[in-house]
Amino acid sequence: ALTSGSTETINLTASGAPNGASATLNPTSVTTGGGSTVTVAAGTAAPGTYTLTVTGTATSAMHSATVTLTVTAAPPPNDFSITASPTTLSLVQGQTGTSAISTALTSGSTETINLTASGAPNGASATLNPTSVTTGGGSTVTVAAGTAAPGTYTLTVTGTATSAMHSATVTLTVTAPPASGITNGDFEDPVVFTGWARVGSTAISSTAHGGVAAAQVGSGSPFNGDSSVAQTFTAPATGGTLSFWYRVVCTDTVTYDWATATLKDNTTGTTATMLAKTCTNTTAWNSASAALTGSHSYTLTLIDHDDNYASDPTYTLYDDVAIGAPPPPPPPSVITNGDFENGSLSGWTSIGSATAISGTSHTGSWSARIGSTSAFNGDSSIAQTFAAPSTGGTLTFWYRVVCTDTVTFDWATATLRDNTTGTTTTMLAKTCTNTGSWSSKSATLVGSHSYTLTLIDHDDNYATDPTYTLYDDVTLQ
Repeated sequence: ALTSGSTETINLTASGAPNGASATLNPTSVTTGGGSTVTVAAGTAAPGTYTLTVTGTATSAMHSATVTLTVTAAPPPNDFSITASPTTLSLVQGQTGTSAISTALTSGSTETINLTASGAPNGASATLNPTSVTTGGGSTVTVAAGTAAPGTYTLTVTGTATSAMHSATVTLTVTAPPASGITNGDFEDPVVFTGWARVGSTAISSTAHGGVAAAQVGSGSPFNGDSSVAQTFTAPATGGTLSFWYRVVCTDTVTYDWATATLKDNTTGTTATMLAKTCTNTTAWNSASAALTGSHSYTLTLIDHDDNYASDPTYTLYDDVAIGAPPPPPPPSVITNGDFENGSLSGWTSIGSATAISGTSHTGSWSARIGSTSAFNGDSSIAQTFAAPSTGGTLTFWYRVVCTDTVTFDWATATLRDNTTGTTTTMLAKTCTNTGSWSSKSATLVGSHSYTLTLIDHDDNYATDPTYTLYDDVTLQ
C-alpha cells in the first residue's frame, strides 16, 4: 500500500522455508498498491513451526511481512495384514480341508482387498470364498487334495489392495491312502470314481444315501449286459466288516434285470455273493455286509445287469462303502428334546453361530432361537434325524418369526428330508413376518422311513433389521 509519495516498482522475495518445503511468489514484482500470492508447499519438511518472510524492495525503501507456517505429520498410508489359520493342512488324496483367511487394518483406512490363491500342485485345487473383502474381513480357502502326488507344498494366499500387497502361506501335506481300507467309498471325491475301476455304463448320482453323491451303475437308458464298479483293497490286520448301501431301480423281473455284488478273497481265491440278484423299485435304501479276514486282499464288485429291453432300463445306486462295524440301527422313532425343556439344544445338530435357547416359548419355559438379535450373514439352523413309527404318523412344529425386513432378504424356512427315498420337501416356505404370533406346520410321515428335519433362519447381515425365528414343540403323533 502507498504510505507517502508516489508509486514505484516493488520487487518481492520469500525466505525462511524449511528444508523440504518451498515458498514461491506470483508475481515477483508489483507496483505500489498491487498484490502477489505466496504459495507454500510443505513437501517433506519436518513437523514444526517456521517463520516465512516476504520482503518488498523498492528504490525508496525495504519492508517485510511474515507468515507463520506450522507443518504437521502426514496421516499414515492405508495398509493391512493377512493371516491364515491353520497354517498347515495334512490331507489324504481325495480329501478336502479349509483354512480361515483373516485381514486386519494396520494403518490408514479400510479398502477393498482382492484375494488369490496359488501354489496348488497338479491334481489339487485351492479356492477362495469370497474372493474379495474389506479390510478387517475374512475368507475361507478350501483345498482339495484330489490326485496330487504325495508331498509337501506351499500354498500362497495373496491380498492385493490399492495401497499394498501382502501374502499368507499354508503348508499342504498330501499323503497316499492307507494300504488297508476303502478309497472314496462315499463317492464324494470331486475326482469322479477315484479308487474304482469301471465297466460299462456308470455315473455319479446326486441321489445319495449319505452326503451328496452316490455311484450309479447302469443307466436310465437300456443297455445290454453288466455294468460295474470294482475296487481291490486290503482288510485291516484285525479284520472287520465290509458294508455298503444300495437302491435298485428295476421295473422288470429278476429273470431279466437285476443288481448283484460279489466279494472275492484274492488271498484264498474264493468269491462270495454279498448281494444276491435282486430286482425291486421301492425307492428304499438297503444294506449288505460281509465279514473280512485280517490282512487278506479283496476285490468288491458292484454290478447292475440290463437286458436292453427298451421300456424298462435298470440301474442301481451304491453308496457308503465302508469297513467297520455293521451298519447302525435306525434312529429312534421319537424326537429328542423337541420341546427344548432341558434348557439346551441337546439332541439337535447346530449349524452356524446364531443358535441359542430362548425364554420366549410356545409352551413350557424354553424354545430354540435360530438367528440372532444382532445381524449375521447367511443361514443358521438346527437339525435332527429320526425314524417315523412303523405305522407312519404326523410331524408337527410351532414357530414364531421376528423379521422386520422382506422375504427377499431375510426369512425363516424348514425342510424335511426323507433319507430313505432321498427326497426333500419344504415344510415351511420362506417367510418374513413380525406379528408376534405362533404358527404351526405339519407333514405326513411314511412308516419306518428315516427323516432329517432342519429348522432354518436366514439373515442378510444388514445392521438395522436382524432376523431370528423361535421354534418349539416339535412332536411325532
